[in-house]
Amino acid sequence: MRERHRTGKSTDLDLLFRPRSVAIIGASSDFSRGGGFIWWRIHEHGYLGKKYPVSRSSTELNGVPCYRSVSDIDEPVDVAIVAIPAAGVESVLVDCARKAIRFAVIHAAGFAELGEEGRALQEEVLRIARNGGMRVVGPNCMGIFCPDVRLDTIVEMDEADLEPGSVAFCGQSGWATENFIAGGSARGLRFSTVISSGNQADLDLFDYVSYFGTDPKTRVICAYTEGISRGREFLDLASKVGSTKPIIIWKSGFSQAGARATVSHSGSIAGNREIWLGAARSSGIIMAEGFEELVDMAVAFSAPLYSKGKKVGIIAEAGGGGISAADACENLGLEVNPFSSKLRNQLKGFLKEYLPPFSGTSNPLDLVWLPRDMAMTICMKCIELIASEVDSVIFMSYLPFILSDFRPAYIEVMCQLRDRLNLPIFVVPPHASRATAGIKEFTTAGLPAFTSFERAARIISATSGYQEWVSSASLRRLLP
Repeated sequence: MRERHRTGKSTDLDLLFRPRSVAIIGASSDFSRGGGFIWWRIHEHGYLGKKYPVSRSSTELNGVPCYRSVSDIDEPVDVAIVAIPAAGVESVLVDCARKAIRFAVIHAAGFAELGEEGRALQEEVLRIARNGGMRVVGPNCMGIFCPDVRLDTIVEMDEADLEPGSVAFCGQSGWATENFIAGGSARGLRFSTVISSGNQADLDLFDYVSYFGTDPKTRVICAYTEGISRGREFLDLASKVGSTKPIIIWKSGFSQAGARATVSHSGSIAGNREIWLGAARSSGIIMAEGFEELVDMAVAFSAPLYSKGKKVGIIAEAGGGGISAADACENLGLEVNPFSSKLRNQLKGFLKEYLPPFSGTSNPLDLVWLPRDMAMTICMKCIELIASEVDSVIFMSYLPFILSDFRPAYIEVMCQLRDRLNLPIFVVPPHASRATAGIKEFTTAGLPAFTSFERAARIISATSGYQEWVSSASLRRLLP
């Protein structure tokens, strides 16, 4: 099966992510068991295809008849979700191959990550799959989350967060995958497709990114990886896909301790940090340093607009906040230029009736002690005035976060302004610890919100840098 990988050709994964039917092998009424939890998620979330529980201990689950084996199922099955211990996987895959099942998702641990004995078992599983024309996800993985067909084997979700979106994710760690779904949805992200890839014995990061690159439902591609087995091929793929869709990767396992843990966790070889950073940059990959930055990046790149340049306008209802934002921007090479004399005069003329005389009208713009009944109007007018001299805006206001009743109107007006001015607006709350709901609502509306000015600045740097790379890559393709 690895021989197929060396061709560099992609695999059509439509039936994996949006199957017409799934068999849950190891399904159980015991919620504490893997097969029980997976069955419960698939059933309760209302998976849109046909579902066939395969169980040796139950005759029916939630009113759905159980089967002793996949060979007892009369109708075709696209995906087998294998939720049994490693020792039983071989015989089950023989049945799946006879049934002509296209994909097997193997949840069990106990394969290459455990050493030579486990590696031998993994190779035997792959041999069975290869002979049966079947592709394998995992082993040692948590499976699939695909909201538009209501398929979820990874993490429990609230109904409100099952709305499909445009962010795809591949995670070599089950923890990173479920954390990205849970943490991302809490921030306002919505997902197209998520895969927990585990040991990547067969299908790997190359296959998933290749599919996401052509998937019309996906706009942003994210990943957590511990090792990349087809380095040169993957970088070439990333350079091609990245010209139209941002690819954001959190790569771990560079420290000595992390590299040792990587081998025992997923059987991967982590690699050298500096070599990876240089190669990733040249291929247009956006690098995230840790989980929080990965989510921040996904939030920013899933927004309607990216910052096209480095000129940042800062509007804050607190002088200290504006200074903090300016420091953060300049430390990252962004430009917080003073507003022109013409613009400053316009701002002074507009604000003289609302602000005390000591308020600054340069960049940052300090909108301190705004009258409540005029706060939204004043803020929106200021954004409109400075738009001609900046590429993006960092905006901090008390009102929509402290008084939640004001938030929907704020969001609606800001979205209209963003679209009319073609100007990305990045929102920072005054008190991040009390702003969870507001951050999610702004982000869901396409106004990316961040818990600090420093994190907002980092994101503007990343989005503007990506735009520069896309422009230079397009120019290189035009040159002889």
